[in-house]
Order: sequence, then structure tokens, then C-alpha cells
Amino acid sequence: MREKKVIAFFPEAAYGPALNSVGIAQACKALGHDPVFLTAPDMAGTYSGYGFPEHLVNMAPPMPAEEVAQYWQNFINGHIPNFDKSPYEQIDNYVRDCWDAIVETALWAQKDLPRVLGEVKPDLICVDNVILFPAIKQFGKPWVRIISCSENEIPDPMIPPHLSGCGENGFRVFPQI
Repeated sequence: MREKKVIAFFPEAAYGPALNSVGIAQACKALGHDPVFLTAPDMAGTYSGYGFPEHLVNMAPPMPAEEVAQYWQNFINGHIPNFDKSPYEQIDNYVRDCWDAIVETALWAQKDLPRVLGEVKPDLICVDNVILFPAIKQFGKPWVRIISCSENEIPDPMIPPHLSGCGENGFRVFPQI
């Protein structure tokens, strides 16, 4: 018989990665393991609704759910003019601002994540995000990267940046419309 493992899932705070991780966690549970979820407060209740324990990790300054929703609505609305640009022209605005927001979440997570990992004591950590959180790497247990959004997130010097519209030599591959 296989040894039971505690498997911590830490998906991005969005329903695509969240539900993908739920499906994987259900398969792990069927194999006899104990899946748990690490989650941003605005996703609280998502995983417990499927019967999994949740452990909250602040990914941003604490604020009411309405303010979080308004922040992201303002973020997207502020970038609507950029969506008319080619993917290449979006690198210096929308793509950069998204990356900056992602890095900011990693910085915030570093405040809670070491403590939460210490409480959960996972044998394996499954991360579904476009960034690796320092605390996960520092925890000293195996971790895997789930890529639920796009296989183009795989870092490779021969693959142009995701959504860049660039070819392998930096040339735009999409004609300007």
C-alpha cells in the first residue's frame, strides 16, 4: 500500500486554475492522499465546497471583496485601449502591468505562505500560477508546476514570450491588421 501524502494545491485566484486543481485533487484523494488548498481570501469557500480543507494566504493588502473586484475591474477597464493593439505592442503596457501585479502577489504571499506551509506540512506542493513563490522553493519539499492556462508558459529560450506575437527571433509573426 502506498504511503498517504499531504498534497497542497496553490492555484492562481481564478476559476480556471482553481477548478483544474480541484479535478487533480479529487484524483489524488481517490488514490488515498490528503489534498488541501492554499488560497487567497477572495477565493475562500471555493475548495471547501468540494470537500477540501482551505488555508488562507494573503496575496494583497487585506480589503473587502467588493474592493478587490473593483480593483480588477479598474485594471481591465484601464487597459481596454491596449486590447486594440497588436500583441507585440501590448508588451510594454498590458503584459508588463499584468506581470507587475503577479510579482506583487508573490511579495505579499511571502508574508503568510511560510507560516501556512509550516502548519500544513505538505509532502508535495502543486502550484498553478505563472510565478514560483519564494516560500515554496524555500520550504524544502518537492513542488510541481501545473500549467492549466497555456503550455506557452513553459520557459524556453527558443519559445517567444507568451502572447507576445513574436517569432523566435523577436519578429512579429502576426500581420498588423
